[in-house]
Amino acid sequence: MIHRIKDEFVNVYIIDRGDHLVLIDTGIESTCEKILKKIEELGKPLKTVIITHYHLDHTGSLKCVKDGTGAKVVAHEEEVKAIEEKTGVRVDVPVKDGDVVEGLKVFHMPGHTRGSICLLDEESGALFVGDLMVERDGKLYEVPQQYSEDPMMNRERIKELLNIEFKAIYPAHGEPVLENAKEKVKELVESFSKGETN
Repeated sequence: MIHRIKDEFVNVYIIDRGDHLVLIDTGIESTCEKILKKIEELGKPLKTVIITHYHLDHTGSLKCVKDGTGAKVVAHEEEVKAIEEKTGVRVDVPVKDGDVVEGLKVFHMPGHTRGSICLLDEESGALFVGDLMVERDGKLYEVPQQYSEDPMMNRERIKELLNIEFKAIYPAHGEPVLENAKEKVKELVESFSKGETN
């Protein structure tokens, strides 16, 4: 079961693993209160926080969530230094491409940042894409290029999604794409060859 918490312009996701919870990203500073409230509602311990990349709209509540739950923090090895510098929180488990954490397969997708990752829930086919893409009005778009360290590399990573078996896309910005997700990625990739940008 996936629970979405929306705070202003950003989403974080809590995955219910039966006897415990897993959090994908922590949103902005104000998101902490919403996350802790949802954890209390669900009545299960938060064991793991996985950060898709270091930007502060994904790590803004990390210290507060860590202090409130004691959950272990997971991030790509190339993102560890930036996360620790920005948040003052130690990354407990550095991961790399192909690792599996809490039933989530890690795909290293550099471009937006060097250590950006996507996470595939192998059981449900849910793909958490961080800022690889954003959703707007039912369509997927690349994250606006000025926000990415290497926008063209980010595009190449989006194309690679077509090789992954997934059923739904859960972006950090916009609505989850629960139907025809792969088709919508294909449409986005096709728009690149037509020279379209955000």
